[in-house]
Amino acid sequence: MCLSDDEKLILLLLASSEAIISNGEEDVDNNNINYRVVGTFPKPEINDAIAVVIDETPYPLSPSPEDNLTYVGSGPIATQGYYYAHVKEGSTNEITSQEPFTRQPTQSDTDYEFYNRSRAYWDIPALPNLYNPLFHRKKSDLHLDGQIATVHFTGNSTELIDIHGNAMNEDAFVMVNMTFIRGQELHTFEDVKMELSGRSSRWNPKLSYSIKIPKEGGTSLYGYRRLKLRSLFSDPSYIREALVYHILRASGLATTDFSYVRVFINQKSAGFFGLIENFKNPWLNNEFANGDPDYQQGNLYQARLVADIFSPGGRISDLSYEGNNASHYKEGQYKIKEDPSDKNRSYEPLIGLIKFLENAPVDNITAWEQHFNMETVLRSMALEVVLGFSDGYSTLADNYYVYQNGLNAGQFIYIPSDVDLSVGSTMSKLSNMLSGDYRTYPGFLRRPLTRQFLRVPEFKERFEEILQQLASHLVNPSVLNPIIDGIADMIRQDVEWDQSLPRLGTTEIDILANQTSSIFDDKLSGIIDDAAIKDAFERPQPLPFDTAVNGPTGHISLTGVKEYIANSSRAILSFYGKQQENE
Repeated sequence: MCLSDDEKLILLLLASSEAIISNGEEDVDNNNINYRVVGTFPKPEINDAIAVVIDETPYPLSPSPEDNLTYVGSGPIATQGYYYAHVKEGSTNEITSQEPFTRQPTQSDTDYEFYNRSRAYWDIPALPNLYNPLFHRKKSDLHLDGQIATVHFTGNSTELIDIHGNAMNEDAFVMVNMTFIRGQELHTFEDVKMELSGRSSRWNPKLSYSIKIPKEGGTSLYGYRRLKLRSLFSDPSYIREALVYHILRASGLATTDFSYVRVFINQKSAGFFGLIENFKNPWLNNEFANGDPDYQQGNLYQARLVADIFSPGGRISDLSYEGNNASHYKEGQYKIKEDPSDKNRSYEPLIGLIKFLENAPVDNITAWEQHFNMETVLRSMALEVVLGFSDGYSTLADNYYVYQNGLNAGQFIYIPSDVDLSVGSTMSKLSNMLSGDYRTYPGFLRRPLTRQFLRVPEFKERFEEILQQLASHLVNPSVLNPIIDGIADMIRQDVEWDQSLPRLGTTEIDILANQTSSIFDDKLSGIIDDAAIKDAFERPQPLPFDTAVNGPTGHISLTGVKEYIANSSRAILSFYGKQQENE
């Protein structure tokens, strides 16, 4: 077909017009990004909607199909800045509340930003490794320093109310869906088992939780399926557990890492928690075998003081030999936390270890090492003294694991755990903990493990060497204070948020107020201090955040975190300095 010049001109103009329209649409798309906000939602009584306000113009956001705690939507790239706001339902411009700051423009999709938090990333100084790791831990992004994740559980409201209202029922659980949100990532899990965690902590109004992600389908959260959410209720600084677990890691020991999370249940605020790994599969594979799925593990024994912490008498988990009768070790003071790979769970390996301690030789290092990885013992016991584990092995013969280092292995590994009552949070006399002389530390010379290894000159020398190295190069204000300051700055706003929330637990903590050392037998007498326990229940709840972090608190049951570290380090270095001068 032959076109006239006029027809050719018309076609050329149409083509140019289509190109302009097409390019215009592409430019509009390129100028749009996705905005994502977490932790805010319309309150039923207000009936608001959520919007992102970009250069003072609101753009509506909608609940995410992945999780209804998250709102998403698109809008243009800001030139001046943006913030998130509640807008009146049906109105695109009437803002009812908003963030009190403006976020800087971004050229790409936002992170899952938390409402009313101006920062998502904090530069926390790294804690130097004092010793090389003793084991081959698998690398994981579960815990990222300087970031706070959000965890949202959704489930049957009645069942959730029931487990919170029956905190002492250790068998109670509820199946929920879980969402983990951090940075650019959002992970969802179905059929997650959620139950209350801990023993005495169940009396707290703010409860802790254990989480189990189903094994089916190979799902995990950064390589872990069993997690714990620590309530941090007993610590008004909210820092002790974070600090101690990082110090354990820097000391080369087997342990869990720690990070902070904001927790919501059915869109309602549950509070600010610590996230740690539960010492259950696949933790053993990840910790000791770099995640090798074919790793052949041994028995993992958990020490739990006594079967019933509110009943006097009974055998305690101090590694005392009680004869060869296995029933003497099954009263509840030792629990098999994880079975060996061949599923033949047994108390016999533990009994063999304890029997060795009963008559351990003074002059046979090889025999000791055949039964215990002694570097794990010596480092752990030194940390108990330097960091003041008032609910650890020396004091209450509690809160530790001994792990059979592989299937049918004869050697055991010592693992500290549950470190909330530490760094000046105490049930024992601070003066005995902070003398600088470990021989005054409550219970230290009374426990079979510590009493026996101190008889071996090589172990005693190495233990005292570790004490001084810790006090000089790790548990020292010059090393830890910048880290503490960084963590405190990061969590300050979330601590205020947490302390403003109603608690989900229904049991009154005052029930514990009358419990004193009289409930324990003579194996614990002189270790628990009634005055410290009384002070713990009578001090204001909570103490001011900065006082709890820095001190002095004016209380015999709780020092400031920095205060304890300074006093502990100074006392130990002073003691050994004076000792060397006198020799």
